[in-house]
Amino acid sequence: MAINTYAAIDVGSSVLAMKIFEISKAHGVVEITHIRHELSLGSDVFAYGLVSYKTISEMCRILKDFKNIMNEYKVASYHAYGTDALREASNRLVVLDQIKLQADIRIRILSNSEERFLYYRATFMKENILADLADEGALIADISAGSVQFSIFSQDTLAFTQKLKLGASRISGILHSLEPEVSSYYELISEYMEKDLTTFHSMYLADKKISHIITVGTKIPELRHSLMKSDKGFTGTISRKEYSKLDFAAILGNEPPELVIPTLLLLRKIASLTKCDDLYLSETDLCDCIAAEYAVKKERINTNHDFTKDIIATAKNIALRYGVDMNHVDNVSYFATEIYDSIRKLHGLGKRERLLLQIGVILHSCGAYINMSQTRENSYKIIMSTEIIGISHKERVIIANIVRYNNEYFPMYEEIEDEITRDEYITIVKLCSLLRLANVLDKSNTQKIKRVSVTLHENSLLIAAYTIEDITLEIGLFHQKANVFEEVFGIRPVLKKKK
Repeated sequence: MAINTYAAIDVGSSVLAMKIFEISKAHGVVEITHIRHELSLGSDVFAYGLVSYKTISEMCRILKDFKNIMNEYKVASYHAYGTDALREASNRLVVLDQIKLQADIRIRILSNSEERFLYYRATFMKENILADLADEGALIADISAGSVQFSIFSQDTLAFTQKLKLGASRISGILHSLEPEVSSYYELISEYMEKDLTTFHSMYLADKKISHIITVGTKIPELRHSLMKSDKGFTGTISRKEYSKLDFAAILGNEPPELVIPTLLLLRKIASLTKCDDLYLSETDLCDCIAAEYAVKKERINTNHDFTKDIIATAKNIALRYGVDMNHVDNVSYFATEIYDSIRKLHGLGKRERLLLQIGVILHSCGAYINMSQTRENSYKIIMSTEIIGISHKERVIIANIVRYNNEYFPMYEEIEDEITRDEYITIVKLCSLLRLANVLDKSNTQKIKRVSVTLHENSLLIAAYTIEDITLEIGLFHQKANVFEEVFGIRPVLKKKK
């Protein structure tokens, strides 16, 4: 039985943490040690925009210790991820370079959407109760030191997500200097959060039934453990009424108040607004999330939930917000994936790129909501301005450019090299040509073609369209898109009508 010793490192905004795991198919992910160091990285960044030299030195010292511990445990592989604070630090490249030189650890900075997806996936994999809570109507409050991400579940699918900059470290950095001037610091924090939370609730939650709030992220496992100390029977769930009466001072323990109180008050407010039944405090932290991602990629553990469907569902909800014709989207998505799957040996792309193509199809016309004469450019701007949980920033750039150049013109690489790499450019060219071809098959937006069969021959790609409708428009315009497709893949697509 192969057992892999693996280390997950969280370079967070308020703590540096490392967990070492044994990962195997037989036993899954088993934690064998956990090391934490409090470090107020976020205090520097959220107040001054950069990481101070003193903090960089302290980070390097701690991460050197982590490296030594990894060697003692004979760790075979590791991943180290940075979050809010490093993401926003103006000198993040200097910080990453110093850590690599001094501690011999490479850190990858997660985008916000990647970080949230890791939490979401790992929490549902690790804590079985959450699937039942989601079925009954749940709001996930993913709280980091710099922000909170609210995500809504509907019928066991991630339906919507929104980020607010209300993390504990960020709020403390902004308001801490005002503490001596007010009689109640708690009330000051509550007042600061009031507008954003009430606006969010009125815009997105007012018409939704939220039975449960699932809380994950920074400090949530510590809060759970504090409550377990005072109540041995505590299993993670606390009613809204019980939570509203909690004595915050009594459950803080050794935790710094400025890094916990904003989180406690935020949860109290959102629970009050939603009138939820209860709150569930997750025990999953970012190290668990990193290990779960690694185990899934290495096929050491299986997942029962299809998380790809959640990403697609989120994209569809964005499209609905901009009045997109979903019948057209579903039709074109069917065509695009049929063609994609039929020419795998020609495009050489994988499952992930297939997903990016699907999202591109879903969002390709959302810009018409703003201005129909500039649909593609506006769709590009919408995609670049909208986070999609589970999609990285680089992948969002690929999707946005697939949509932007969904016409006859495609730029030379040199025209957009500041935005993408050469490999990304080639991926965009391939996916864009697929989108163009699929889109023209429903040019009239009336779904005259509902079924196709795609057959790859030596010099051509035969697309048989089964329909009794008049598809003169589609056949006539297909020729133009076929030219571009042939330039990219070296084969000629041919459209034939079949009754």
